[in-house]
Amino acid sequence: MEIAVEVAALTEAYRAAHEGAIVVDRSDLGVLKFTGETRLDLLQRMSTGDVESLARGEGAATILTTEIGRMIDRLLLYASSDAVYALTGENNADNVARYLMRFVFFQDDFHVEDLSAETAIVGVYGADAAERLRRLFGDAVDLSLHHWRELSLAGTTVYLHRTDGVAGVGYFVMCDAGDDAEAIRQQLVGAELTPAGEDAFDYLRIESGLPRFGREITGDYIPLEAGLWRDVSFSKGCYIGQEIIARMESRGRLAKQLVRFEASAPVAPGAEVQAGGRAVGTITSAGDGPAGPLALGYVKSRALGELEETQLSVDEVGLRILETVRR
Repeated sequence: MEIAVEVAALTEAYRAAHEGAIVVDRSDLGVLKFTGETRLDLLQRMSTGDVESLARGEGAATILTTEIGRMIDRLLLYASSDAVYALTGENNADNVARYLMRFVFFQDDFHVEDLSAETAIVGVYGADAAERLRRLFGDAVDLSLHHWRELSLAGTTVYLHRTDGVAGVGYFVMCDAGDDAEAIRQQLVGAELTPAGEDAFDYLRIESGLPRFGREITGDYIPLEAGLWRDVSFSKGCYIGQEIIARMESRGRLAKQLVRFEASAPVAPGAEVQAGGRAVGTITSAGDGPAGPLALGYVKSRALGELEETQLSVDEVGLRILETVRR
């Protein structure tokens, strides 16, 4: 359920994120609930992360991949005492549920429920996000990445999750959708969090080098190319796509890599990145804002090794590499 709210303009939201914190509706993320005795066993054999021993209050990011190591989605898992909850990519819960159920065998005790329509998700991001939330939640904000706590706010049960940082640190505040969700939003705004829109969040996400489902996280790329190294275990047992991913890691040979760019003029997602007149990559996300035109895109590793001799561009727009993304 999306939360209706008047949001700040991009310039104001950008400043607020870098000097304080912003609050963004993230209710387009999918929410799945996994139950059954083998819920963690199945997720362990299906995805890249080592998630088998997650205990209540803990969480982890893990990636579903195809047999050839291409990304299906990145899941943020949160364990309770009797279930595991997963945030999927935007509007992708049904696809993930259907995919996982294909691999449930007769000996598995694994059940899935789609809670997307019943859940409101707010993202809190920025340089001072932890301290602003501390005014509401006290020391409960001191969480390890992807860990969570059940709390109360404005008489409503909420779930505070530490998540990937944007312009600083990041949190999710989740609750049941409905009238209570608006009350929670008002509490957050009252803690001096600036409401921001999709345009501001996406621009800040690009600036922070955070891959997104449907943009950088697609079936065209493997997790290591997306820089999602810490979401991949190289010591656990087999999972779908492991052979390809392990081979690329051991040989140190990635066909392409995710790069964060500064552009001399605005560029568009899907545009071809060129070097010396030849195609070497693709822009996957782009935005224009207070820090100028920024973009994320994949570039062939060989071209990155030749940068002293080549100039990257999109048509006649020059690109300057700010970093090769590795999270």
